[in-house]
Amino acid sequence: MSSERKATLQNTPCPICGGRSFTWGLSVGESPTQRLYARPDGAGWGEGRELRTRECHDCGNVQFFTRVDEYPLPSDLNG
Repeated sequence: MSSERKATLQNTPCPICGGRSFTWGLSVGESPTQRLYARPDGAGWGEGRELRTRECHDCGNVQFFTRVDEYPLPSDLNG
């Protein structure tokens, strides 16, 4: 997959309402240091990919994304 295609996958419209305005962030537990991960069945502690979120400003839909090392996210999240 081309890098241009990878970069646009996370910038597609909201699948619920078609909105294009989002807030990006981390998925956290009770504490900001408790991150959420997508971990395959049978994987051990520390394995998996950190989940990032995208919340639609229009309808509130929240999506999870992984593979942030391969798919660039907006610069406001990378800071």
